[in-house]
Amino acid sequence: MKQDQSPESPTRPGSPAAPAATPVGGQSVSRLLRAWRERVDRRRIPELRIWGHRAGSRMSQADVARLTGVSEGWYRALETGAPREFSDAFLLRVAEALRLSETETLTLFLGVSGRRPPVSGAHRDGAAVDPATVTLLEHQAPYPAYVSDAAWNIVAANAPMAEWFPFTLGPQPNLMRWALTSAEAREQILGWEDTCARIYLPMLRVASHRAPRNAQIQALIADILAANGTCRRIWAEQHAVVEHPGGHRLRLRLPCHGGTDVQVTSHVLVPAEQPDLRFVVVTTLGGAAAEPQA
Repeated sequence: MKQDQSPESPTRPGSPAAPAATPVGGQSVSRLLRAWRERVDRRRIPELRIWGHRAGSRMSQADVARLTGVSEGWYRALETGAPREFSDAFLLRVAEALRLSETETLTLFLGVSGRRPPVSGAHRDGAAVDPATVTLLEHQAPYPAYVSDAAWNIVAANAPMAEWFPFTLGPQPNLMRWALTSAEAREQILGWEDTCARIYLPMLRVASHRAPRNAQIQALIADILAANGTCRRIWAEQHAVVEHPGGHRLRLRLPCHGGTDVQVTSHVLVPAEQPDLRFVVVTTLGGAAAEPQA
């Protein structure tokens, strides 16, 4: 039997080690864990059948410990709310052992450590955007608006977005690839190196560390660095990291505006029902949308 400690070190040093107070009118995570464990029929878990027969169908703390690779005492500490620093990897194994849903896993993480589960890095090809989100997207007109996934693939865009940025009508449009590798973007985004490349590359760096197994993100970074020498230089010399540049301002000179300069702000929102997507609205400074010219 292993020592009474997690085999993993905590993924975020200094994060809370134990649940705070029980929510008013709610249930403690300890109580939820017991309920989740007791609803699992151990007879349906092949690993437990291999390890030997035990009377009864209810999963025990020892069963969960065996499935997660820790001592029974370490798992008991989690279930009883004892102060420990539980790693993300351990909590994910608990979620798998207890057959938790996505929302239950979120509740487990928030209740135990105060943080959200890590991003898996798996990309869902062709993931559908919620119809209500598409409707909201269309209602942003006359402002351009789009929805992108974790790898900046544009999965939905309204008509003004397509008019301002025709690349979104092409096959598999990707915001980062267009902005950082196309000659068109370098002409249309004024002050491209400072206002675009030095903002977007730090965003890619964060995404690379957040989802190291996301093949699309890793390939996107490799393609950008291979295609653009300026991006390679910035990537090598700059170590800044940016998650979302809230209120990011750009000066654009687009064909649809007849070459007139337009100052815009991008607003990045995250749909609660699809947190792996970004909902972005591009507004003009001053509040009046620029009118495309014929």
